[in-house]
Amino acid sequence: MQHITYALPRYAQIKAYIKREIDTGQWKVGQQIPSEHQLAEDFQVSRMTARQAVLNLMREGLVDRRRGAGTFIA
Repeated sequence: MQHITYALPRYAQIKAYIKREIDTGQWKVGQQIPSEHQLAEDFQVSRMTARQAVLNLMREGLVDRRRGAGTFIA
């Protein structure tokens, strides 16, 4: 039987990275996370891919966007 391994989509990898930073205490409640632009640059993806990761985290209630200020750990 052959095992097939699929890599996580890039947005899911970014989301997992942010969740890991929160879970390990590296990033604390109220702390600002990197901008979508910075995440896109760091992970070498489009800004839309980074945005998808952040939006998924928002839907889960892990981050909160503040217009004109950035995205923060909820």
